[in-house]
Amino acid sequence: MAGLQDRAAAKLAEVDAKIADLTTIRTALVAAVDAGCDDLTACASTACCPVPFTDLAEENRHAGPCC
Repeated sequence: MAGLQDRAAAKLAEVDAKIADLTTIRTALVAAVDAGCDDLTACASTACCPVPFTDLAEENRHAGPCC
């Protein structure tokens, strides 16, 4: 049976991964707001769309303006 230190370290790794994913989502949402995206269907069909989170934890997928 794993001790407290092992369980805490494992849980900390899970929390860090979730924080990384949420940071990526936040960054994409800020980019969507900044780009003025107002139609998810139209935006999602463009290469510069920051909204589909297919690459969680991979930052800076889109450098240019969108929509």
